[in-house]
Amino acid sequence: MSRSPSMKTNSRSTTLALAAAFAAVAIWGASAPATAVAGRSIPPELIGGLRSLLAGIILFPLLLRFRDRFPPTWAERAELIAGGLFGFMAYPLLLSIGVLKTSVTHASVILASAPMFTGLLSFLITGLWPKVLWWGGSVVSLSGVVILMNLRGPTATTATSATLLGDGLVLLSVLFAGVGYVYGGRSSSRIGQWPATAWSIAVGALAFAPFTIPRAITFDWSAPTTLELSALIFLVLFVTIVGYALWFYALGEAGAASVAPIQFLQPVVGIAIAVSFLGEALSLNVMISGALIIFGVWLTRRV
Repeated sequence: MSRSPSMKTNSRSTTLALAAAFAAVAIWGASAPATAVAGRSIPPELIGGLRSLLAGIILFPLLLRFRDRFPPTWAERAELIAGGLFGFMAYPLLLSIGVLKTSVTHASVILASAPMFTGLLSFLITGLWPKVLWWGGSVVSLSGVVILMNLRGPTATTATSATLLGDGLVLLSVLFAGVGYVYGGRSSSRIGQWPATAWSIAVGALAFAPFTIPRAITFDWSAPTTLELSALIFLVLFVTIVGYALWFYALGEAGAASVAPIQFLQPVVGIAIAVSFLGEALSLNVMISGALIIFGVWLTRRV
C-alpha cells in the first residue's frame, strides 16, 4: 500500500532535519581546527571577540524584530545576561586561547564532554539531582578527561605539544559554555530559542565591543593569509550563526530524541580534520580518552 502524501511529507521533513543536524555538528566539530588556523596570525583574544561582535552586528535585524521579546523582569534579564556573558563572551575567548596552547585533537575530545558538564550545572542551578546512571556516566566521562589532560608529548608533525594549560583553558571554556547553555535554555523556555539566542549574542557583542573594536582597528589585517581570514569568517558566520540556525531547525522538525545523539560525531569531525589537514597524530591514548568521554556522555543521556 502506498504512503499518503502527509506521510511522505513528514518523512521528507525528518530527513531534511537530520541532514541539518549533521551539518550543524560538522560545523561545530570544525570550530577547533578553524580556530587553530585563524590563530596562526590573528591573536586569540581578537578571534574570540570578533566571533560574537560580528555575529551581533549581523543579527541586529533580528534584535529589532525581537525587541518586544526581551525578558520583562529583572530576574529573567539577569539570567539572559548571564547566559550571554558566559556563552558568548567567556566561552569563545577561553576556547580561542586554549586551542592555540594545545592540540586540536585534545581540544576536540575535551569539547565532547560539554553535555555532561551542562547537565551537572543544570542540576546545581535547579537543585534537581539526577539518578545513579547519570553519575556513573559522569565518572566515566570525567575519567576520560583526566586521562587526556595527563597525556603530554608531540601531537603533530610540527612537534607542537598539547599542554596542561591549554587543556585546562579549553575545559574551563566548556564549563562556561555549560553555564551559558543552562541560562540560555531557561531564557529560551520563556521567550523562544531565536529571541534568546539573538539577545544572548548581543550581550556578548556589547561586552566585547570596548576591547575588540580598538584591537581590530589597530591590527595589521594584511598579515593573515586568505586561508586564515577564511577560517575567521567561518567561525563568525557558520559556527556562531549558521550552526545554531540548522540545529534549531533540526530540533523543531525531528525532536531532541532523534537529533541529540548526532552530537557524538562532533569530536570525530574535529579529530578527522586535525589529523587529515593539520598534520596532528592520533594516538591510542587519545582514542581511549575520547571513547570514555563519549560513552560517559551517552550514559548520562540515557537518564
